[in-house]
Amino acid sequence: MRVLSLHLENFRNYIALDLEFGSRVNVLYGYNAQGKTNVIEALYLSASVRSHRTSKDKELISHGKDYYKVCIDIQSDRHNSRSESLALAFYDAEKSISNISKKRRQAFHNSIELDKISRYFGLFNAVIFAPEDLLLIKEGPSVRRRFMDILISQIRPSYFYDIQQYSRFLNQRNRVLKQLRAATGKIFNHQSIPELDAWDSCMAPYAARIIIQRKHFSRRIAECAARFHDNISDQKETLELRYHTVTGVNELGDDFKTLLMPNADPNPEVLYEIESFLLSKWKQTQSDDIDKGVTGIGPHRDDLEISLNNLNIRLYASQGQQRSAALALKLSELSILQEETDEMPVLLLDDVFSELDAYRRMALLKSLGESQVFITCTDRDFVSKELRPLCPSMFSDTDSIRYFHVREGRIEVTD
Repeated sequence: MRVLSLHLENFRNYIALDLEFGSRVNVLYGYNAQGKTNVIEALYLSASVRSHRTSKDKELISHGKDYYKVCIDIQSDRHNSRSESLALAFYDAEKSISNISKKRRQAFHNSIELDKISRYFGLFNAVIFAPEDLLLIKEGPSVRRRFMDILISQIRPSYFYDIQQYSRFLNQRNRVLKQLRAATGKIFNHQSIPELDAWDSCMAPYAARIIIQRKHFSRRIAECAARFHDNISDQKETLELRYHTVTGVNELGDDFKTLLMPNADPNPEVLYEIESFLLSKWKQTQSDDIDKGVTGIGPHRDDLEISLNNLNIRLYASQGQQRSAALALKLSELSILQEETDEMPVLLLDDVFSELDAYRRMALLKSLGESQVFITCTDRDFVSKELRPLCPSMFSDTDSIRYFHVREGRIEVTD
């Protein structure tokens, strides 16, 4: 897969930008805070519909504007020479410069607007390596859930729809819980609340599908990450990952091969088991949920637990060990995407080499294959002095490298 060109409108510090890229290595260099990462962010947004730096779309809009637009032209290895166009736009009603009635996001494929964002996933795949990857190890469960969700959504677009629907019903259930908690003097005596039961029935099918896909892919991530980590640590350390969800659910459909059907849909028998189990658990915990005003169990609380040599990696591993584990996780994402799509995703390397020693740099470079690569750095000579000695086959052909000098929101192609 290749990105042929990028067009930005009102995105971060770019009011207007048009770039054409090389098919192999693209290097964006320049001082910090000039806009290099903003280009990488726009490319990653085009794959995941989310920034890797913020969850708020309005923070991506240029100062004083009320919308942004990101457009890319891509070429897939699977579709021969035919190019396709993708575009994402977000309009912020709060600024009301263009008399917009409400906030909205739009997605386009070949200039045709898609009726669901979930239909956008899988059209363009990219993997980003950035200093923020360390948060996969150091931060809480939400970061690791997001890692799983983005990976699975690129492979199974219907999964993103399940996430959207589950979140919508979960918000409604939590709203009812807060209302019940605020009902002064009302005693429920642990009896079932019909309105909560109704929302539980809406949530259960989506929750079950989410859990099944996460169970399936978490095992694949665990296998791949352990293999990559063996190479990075020279087999001196053991990395283990375990998917943690609602107590009792992990035992359902525990046979890896029974989770999914041959067409990759959830196994109906396992799906029914998990749905029934969740409905029972939600009914049992209604009283506690009312007391707290939130839903205490469900896939919104899941985690991908990580251990190194049987110890909690966040508490007991060194900074270097944590970086190795984060790199292994990202390499597993790359490997799984390649296996599932039969082509290499676009790789975005945002100032990642400054965080890695020579050995870890080598491990990353060896995994790049023939993919299109975007690299950000402060010094153009970094490629020839630091990366070329580690991977001569990738960087010796100067004709395959295109350099872009980024300075104060302007980008110039250099020889």
